[in-house]
Amino acid sequence: MNGGPGTSDPGRISYSNSMLRRVLLLAYDVKNYQLMGPEWLDTLRFDITATVPEGATKEQFQAMLRDLLATRFKMTVHWESKELPIYALLVAKNGPKIKPRDAASPGEEQLAAMQKDEGKDGFPVLSLPAAGLVIETRNGRARVTAKAVPIPKLADLLSGQVGRPVFDRTGLAGDYSFVLYFTPDDATAGDEPFLPAALQEQLGLRLEARKGPVDLLVIDHVEKVPTEN
Repeated sequence: MNGGPGTSDPGRISYSNSMLRRVLLLAYDVKNYQLMGPEWLDTLRFDITATVPEGATKEQFQAMLRDLLATRFKMTVHWESKELPIYALLVAKNGPKIKPRDAASPGEEQLAAMQKDEGKDGFPVLSLPAAGLVIETRNGRARVTAKAVPIPKLADLLSGQVGRPVFDRTGLAGDYSFVLYFTPDDATAGDEPFLPAALQEQLGLRLEARKGPVDLLVIDHVEKVPTEN
């Protein structure tokens, strides 16, 4: 999915072989767990190309995508709130083991230049030239590398790993850089703890199971075959 406001090609988008779910997440600015629709959103793929008016903002561009979905796919949606199982991301009993980006951050020295060779941890040496989060899996282990990210970004990533929404309730402000190692729940091997224990041992954070309201975008109708150009 290339192009659009904020990219090197703001005047044109080119989405090749893309799941419609990815377009919806962008158009409505929602998380994956907020989107409720037919299963084929994750299987059928589409090519979408379009020009974007000069100077269009991100919000204007998203409105254009929503109009495209309504016009070409006959999509109708509604919002609703449901009480669902969630996790609250909290500071562990002994306090956080990470510090804001402007202070010394554990794991920061591991954010080195990309190389083909493995680092001491058995993963390829990784470089993050800009702020962001990267998750990798290898030989039954997982590594999350974070550079200058706020805690809510970590909560978003955790949502995809634990199968339910994760909301930041730590109260920690600022941006953080760290490296987190864990064994995925579906792995058959691994010498790291599972994710909840790894969060507590390595970052000083914990997950607490709760129930809470979650805003959901529900797709009422969408056509599998869009109208012709």
